[in-house]
Amino acid sequence: MLVLEIEYLTGVVRAANDRGDGADWPPQPDRLFSALTASWAARGERPEERKALEWLEMREPPSLRYCNATERAVVPVFVPPNDFETKSPHDLADPAWLAALKAGKGLSSAHKKDRADSLGVVPEFRAVGSKQPRRFPASLPPDPTVRFVWSEDPDAATLAALDALARDTSYLGHSASVVRCRALRMDTDTAPDGLHPPRRRVYPGRLVELVESHDRQVRPAPGADVRPPADPAPAAPASIFGADWIVFAHAGEPRPDAVAGAIAGKALLRTVLSGYGSNPIPDWVSGHAPDGTPLTTPHLAAVPLLDAGWDHSQGRLMGLALIPPRTVTEAVARARDPDAKTVTPADVAVLDQFTNLERALVRALDNDADKDKRDRDRLRLRLPGGLVWPLAWDTEGTKQSLRARLYTGPANTWATVTPLALDRHPKKDGDDVEIIADACERIGLPRPVTVVVHKHSAHRGAPSARASGHAPPWTGWRRPDSVANRRLTHAVLRFPESVTGPVILGAGRFVGLGLCRPLPGEDDA
Repeated sequence: MLVLEIEYLTGVVRAANDRGDGADWPPQPDRLFSALTASWAARGERPEERKALEWLEMREPPSLRYCNATERAVVPVFVPPNDFETKSPHDLADPAWLAALKAGKGLSSAHKKDRADSLGVVPEFRAVGSKQPRRFPASLPPDPTVRFVWSEDPDAATLAALDALARDTSYLGHSASVVRCRALRMDTDTAPDGLHPPRRRVYPGRLVELVESHDRQVRPAPGADVRPPADPAPAAPASIFGADWIVFAHAGEPRPDAVAGAIAGKALLRTVLSGYGSNPIPDWVSGHAPDGTPLTTPHLAAVPLLDAGWDHSQGRLMGLALIPPRTVTEAVARARDPDAKTVTPADVAVLDQFTNLERALVRALDNDADKDKRDRDRLRLRLPGGLVWPLAWDTEGTKQSLRARLYTGPANTWATVTPLALDRHPKKDGDDVEIIADACERIGLPRPVTVVVHKHSAHRGAPSARASGHAPPWTGWRRPDSVANRRLTHAVLRFPESVTGPVILGAGRFVGLGLCRPLPGEDDA
């Protein structure tokens, strides 16, 4: 049997999936075939090597031997704009510019893949003279070696040609994913175990397709799916909050106590607004309509992220996260998705607003006059009482407590990590249960079938809703003025079906009170 062995020499695999919103692991046969084709072209398009590639594309898809990898968090990296003239969404009405775009004129090689004739969507627009956000998904496998195994044996000439192409292949995926490759024949008795089927494959004619795409300077389509698409499962009910978070991690003392998490969330929202300067602020960012009245529709929230829910959790405040509304994150995903069937001007406008939010955060990082030059990547969050908390825009997602997926579900049973502030004052026993059920409907979820309220959280390490009777007042939760007089309580909620979070409930939901996580062992809850 034929084995093509790939070793990632740095231990980091930088390659994006087809949507561009996550890492592509394990590498698929179509990615490997494209890399071998690039080596064939760079080596002078030798006939015997072309014949070997044509032999390979005729084979059944290989099996893969790999280890599961940890995906590094996808966060924006700000880089200078590329070397083509910046255009705004209004320029889409300019026939001359569209013709130039379709012809590939004025585009750098990094952006030729975004041409309108090959992707059918609006490319991301970059402003001249300012750094722009890019995302570089990556995987971290414990074993950096991947083997592609075909059941058929090539003849000696084909094997030699494939091995020559493999040994001249220096990277797979992003150019920073440096690899060592080789092709070898292996007996069935010594074949690697633990083989897995691929998701994509190559097919007869793939080599010609890649050559034609290169000649036309368009990005080729991914290889064919190995398995037919399954019928989509019904989507679980989802809250109004999005799953694409902007996370800031604790980066130095002094660290505020967890009970100041809502105050810290409010301070982060103020810092976001300060980064806009005199620029217009979208309603969903400010939380206010143009006339200054509070929005009744979803808007940006800030939540504290606690060391809670683990066996040895201590309830420390690990960082903060900004959570845009789900309507915003879905519009951004559509505008960035090269396979999206419909991208509306409204989606493009929201993408532009989201990019401006990231720019505002960069300005907030850069504009601190008291900041040491060594801490340019840190945010000095100023809290009441003169406390200044250093935060870093999280670029790795290495700490479990900072990962958004802990809070997104789907799950049937949820429990508060931070106490929720009731939307109104209970007038009789049982009112608090109804108030919390109403709060679930207010964020787009069904009414829970069970609500249990308690002073303490069901998640280990989370601070109680109220200080003990003999404790000084400062040990209790400190809150913004808008919810200072609201009753606080923890709760466990069971829904009639799985729901998708984030689940953030109550009057203080936009400053992080009422933040829930799925409850482990929910069947016994």
